[in-house]
Amino acid sequence: MKILLLYPPQWTPNSPYLALPLLSAQLKKYGYETKIKDINIEFFNFVLTKENLQSCFAKAKSFYDSFKNEVYEKYPDAEKNFHTYSFEEQMKLLRFKITSEFVLNPAKTQEAINECENAVSVLKSKDKFYDPELLFAAKKTIQEALKIASLPFAPNEMIYDNYFANPLLKLDWVNIDFQCKHKETNMFYDFFEAKAEEIIKEESDLICISVPDLSQLIPAFTLSRILKEKTGKAVAIGGNYITQNKQDFLNHPEIFSEYCDFLMVGDGERSIVELAEYTEKKRSIENVSNLMYLKDSKAVCNPAAEVLDFREVAYADFDDIDFSQYFSPETVIPMQLSKGCYWGKCTFCDYYYGQQCFDIKKIDSVIDEIRYFIDKYKVKYFLFIDEAIPPKYYNELANAIIENKLEIYFYSFVRLEKGFTREVFDNLYKAGFRIGLWGYESSSERIMQMMNKGIDVDERLRILRDAKEAGIWNNGLFIMGYPTETREEIEKTISVVYENRDIIHSCTPSNFSLKKNAILMNFIGKNGLLGYETNGEFYVVLKDEIEGVPQWERREIRRRFHSDFIEANRHCLWPINYSDTDHILLYLSKYTCEYVSGYRSENDICLQFR
Repeated sequence: MKILLLYPPQWTPNSPYLALPLLSAQLKKYGYETKIKDINIEFFNFVLTKENLQSCFAKAKSFYDSFKNEVYEKYPDAEKNFHTYSFEEQMKLLRFKITSEFVLNPAKTQEAINECENAVSVLKSKDKFYDPELLFAAKKTIQEALKIASLPFAPNEMIYDNYFANPLLKLDWVNIDFQCKHKETNMFYDFFEAKAEEIIKEESDLICISVPDLSQLIPAFTLSRILKEKTGKAVAIGGNYITQNKQDFLNHPEIFSEYCDFLMVGDGERSIVELAEYTEKKRSIENVSNLMYLKDSKAVCNPAAEVLDFREVAYADFDDIDFSQYFSPETVIPMQLSKGCYWGKCTFCDYYYGQQCFDIKKIDSVIDEIRYFIDKYKVKYFLFIDEAIPPKYYNELANAIIENKLEIYFYSFVRLEKGFTREVFDNLYKAGFRIGLWGYESSSERIMQMMNKGIDVDERLRILRDAKEAGIWNNGLFIMGYPTETREEIEKTISVVYENRDIIHSCTPSNFSLKKNAILMNFIGKNGLLGYETNGEFYVVLKDEIEGVPQWERREIRRRFHSDFIEANRHCLWPINYSDTDHILLYLSKYTCEYVSGYRSENDICLQFR
């Protein structure tokens, strides 16, 4: 029996995602043949070719030329009267507006088209990548090229680290269904139809698709529908996004007739093996844990699996991964030290939803796993993709890495716990720790208590300073506009970033978002959370009503901060970071934190991906 594991667009193309290598290893452990296809990276390498971009621009220009007279004659006050037009008219007007920027600047557009393939090669080059001027020029070219590739499908847009579906449509199933079938605005459709021919040749018995994020929703279901129709094989879709929207999928049994046979929720290491056993007729469908399927015309979901001993999970299997396809000069391996979050009480967080309780690997096992990857894949760069690792554990792991003389470099999410002392950071640096992603969140102690962050707020800057002095890059994560937070409190948080640029090397600013599975949903009517509306049944973030700064103003404050901060730091490397953490890791590993944070270009190199 053969199982095909697919990873769909749209995800950052820097390094492989861990889910499928983990599932592949677990399936192989139980004797199943598997094959991984990272369709996301294949799509990036296809989209960013001169031939494709030339074709996309030609289509965009043809649309522009055919519609421009009508725009000026029929819609002279389009912006003012936009809301009065039909959906089809609004779509065309948005596409025209987006397209005009490129059609009216043909020389600039053609330059991006001509340079794009070279730009991609810079990101993959072991020499050119480490020249900051070449790297950031290449990133800017790719940014423009992705806009050009999106033009025929506007207002849908793909960027380096996200995919934005039609902004005129709520994420209700009827609209998802429409976008998956609407070739005119679905930029993945033709590519997937061609890819289906390759997949048919694999002769697999079961096809599984991973969907961790909203950015993959439309692509993944477009792909699953095509494959279900063309291959006649059973198709299963799983991942964190499916888990977060479990109840909404249960409300739409029609999904199982046209798009897939199964949906999988929760941790998949046990469920996918059970599904393989069901496919082989060795297990009844009712005994496949966490499985959603159609029964008597209704969508049902089986109970969750027993808690899996994390130490029993096989080492991730990257054998099918072609690392040369990724937009990175070095092989970077994602690795998981723990499951869940050892704190797990932050009110804004929904990470805990559908996940088993916290579990962490033994130090000796981690050392063996690192050594396994070093020997098998000749790597030394690791992404520890955990929610957080306790200071004591990290110090013990650092000591073990040093004692075993493992030459590696890594990054991790970390909590601002006072157990992170200068001595611990010195150990971590010697072990290869180069960048920490810290949840600073807010400068207000009152807000931090409402968030139930569980850290000593007075220790935060001391921790960041100790980390910096040990040679570690600090990326601060900030949330603006938590319920009851005042404008003054938000501005005070912003000032912390500006005033501490010497120890906050990069930041990731975000608006407060009320997520439908967050702990905070238990406090509706309390703590400044007045109510909410949905943005569409399959959208995880809700339209909130809070005491404090309204949602539209929060967005404007964050947008203004983003723009002003980039302007103030436009000659710096990565002052704002959303998805380039692994690239920063490579720079810090080759150079030093002091060099990277102190680099100043004569050019305006800072990128605005959002």
